[in-house]
Amino acid sequence: MNRAKRIALGATGIALVLVIGIAYALYQRYFGASAPSKVVPIPAVAEEYGAPGGTTAYRTATAFLATLDAAQAERLVLPLDSPLRANWSNLPAGVLRFERSGLRIGDLTAQQAAALFAFLGAALSRHGYDTLAQVVTAEAVLADSSLARLMAWSADNYWIAFFGPPSAAGAWGWQFGGHHLAINGSFAEGRIASLSPTFVGIEPATYTFDGVAAGPLEDEFAAGLAVVNALPPALREEALLAEHPPEVVAGPGRDGVIPDLASGAVAKWPDEAQALLLETIGHWIRLRPNESANARLAEIAASLDAMRFGWHGETDGSGAVYFTVQGPSLILEFWTEGGVGSGDGHYHSIYRDPTNEYGQASR
Repeated sequence: MNRAKRIALGATGIALVLVIGIAYALYQRYFGASAPSKVVPIPAVAEEYGAPGGTTAYRTATAFLATLDAAQAERLVLPLDSPLRANWSNLPAGVLRFERSGLRIGDLTAQQAAALFAFLGAALSRHGYDTLAQVVTAEAVLADSSLARLMAWSADNYWIAFFGPPSAAGAWGWQFGGHHLAINGSFAEGRIASLSPTFVGIEPATYTFDGVAAGPLEDEFAAGLAVVNALPPALREEALLAEHPPEVVAGPGRDGVIPDLASGAVAKWPDEAQALLLETIGHWIRLRPNESANARLAEIAASLDAMRFGWHGETDGSGAVYFTVQGPSLILEFWTEGGVGSGDGHYHSIYRDPTNEYGQASR
């Protein structure tokens, strides 16, 4: 082989190596597994500031702010009436069309992240904090997927924002969210005033991480099943919906939307079914601490006869289902696709109080 041919073959080989290298790099960028998260496992609830509630949330929020530099604090604390309050979504960061507000938890130092989780543990009940932790941890499971980089599945990709500076007695709010999670909390007069709207979803529906099994919406799904199966045949027929919506109707970007769904009147139900419905609603109400959850449940119970319930899907727990509860101050939807109850199920839920979205009625 003459020298010219050897040079040509050598150049071809180098070009081929470069092409393969570029292709591999692009694959890793868009389809490779994400880097390990800095925030999982999520820390246990820290209670050195006191029991969860408005006062403790204020103390922990102030302590969290004290760990930030001036630039971080400016990004975290937005005006109380900022239009960015509605800037939330359940979509993963890789496909979202806007920037989420506030600080990304993956950009926080270990001290700052610990202070943030102390605040979240104070602003939510133990049930609420555990639900949040399991949803965030599910992202670490998805991060092993070949689509992880393209979708930006990572437990680091959640954001925290405050609306108005934390106050011991004044009105202020907070927002925490990312893929499958958006919690919008509000405070007034030192107490939790609202947790509306709140979106909680999960994928996979059940998983095991570091040897710990999780299924954060399995109880909610079982509670909905118990309700529809407690109805006598005629009332169950009234509650059945003709279609399974492609998504929760009152989800992100749907502030002010009241779903128009034919459904059964709860006022006709036997006491057992009404009690099971109130218990089902309680799974979402009790995301907040008892100081406001009990009062909110009492409001719901007082308006139970004005509510309607709708169900689409099998009543034996198989296949995709959808159920909704709607009343004067409540919109609740639960939606599934995939193999319900299996490791690759996919659940969405939305809770709203249309009379007190973002705590506006409490100011």
